[in-house]
Amino acid sequence: MMKPVSSSVVFLFLTLLLSSCSFHCQIGNDTTAEEKSTPRVKGDMMLYNGIEVDARNMQLDKAYLVTNDERAERIDDENVVDLERGVKLILLIKDGWKEIDDKVWLDASLLVTNSNGETVLEKENMFAKYGAEGLSAEDAKTIGLSVYFKGEDVTKPDTYKVKFKVNDQKGDASLEGSYKIYTR
Repeated sequence: MMKPVSSSVVFLFLTLLLSSCSFHCQIGNDTTAEEKSTPRVKGDMMLYNGIEVDARNMQLDKAYLVTNDERAERIDDENVVDLERGVKLILLIKDGWKEIDDKVWLDASLLVTNSNGETVLEKENMFAKYGAEGLSAEDAKTIGLSVYFKGEDVTKPDTYKVKFKVNDQKGDASLEGSYKIYTR
């Protein structure tokens, strides 16, 4: 059981990968890891790691989990993780964000609860720092939402449910979904 947020230190990092090159160099070249996972096909989407996604007015290509460290290793289908290494949800977008002058404006949020239903992390307005400038439309095709924990409770077995939302602030496209991660 996690201690209340006030006594645990919980860090959340949102990562928008800034080029498809760094994404492919870091994650996309690990084809053996991808072969070990079995995707669930939903429409045109390839969903790994038990990820549930509802895509509205957009096309999602793939969604999967990797470790949130320099190795960015694929997490197998059991979703058993080392929370100190972190977990990053990768969303590969085909189409759907409303583009204005090669820019898009997105917002994202995360909610993490433990097996007792207690909120251990809630973060909204994750793209706020991009404000009026917006994001490069090309960069917004690869989104990474990361969660990792620090503190003494990270070694205790538990189940965490992560809910996420990504919304287009200038259009009607959105992604909403969830996945579970486990510690032993």
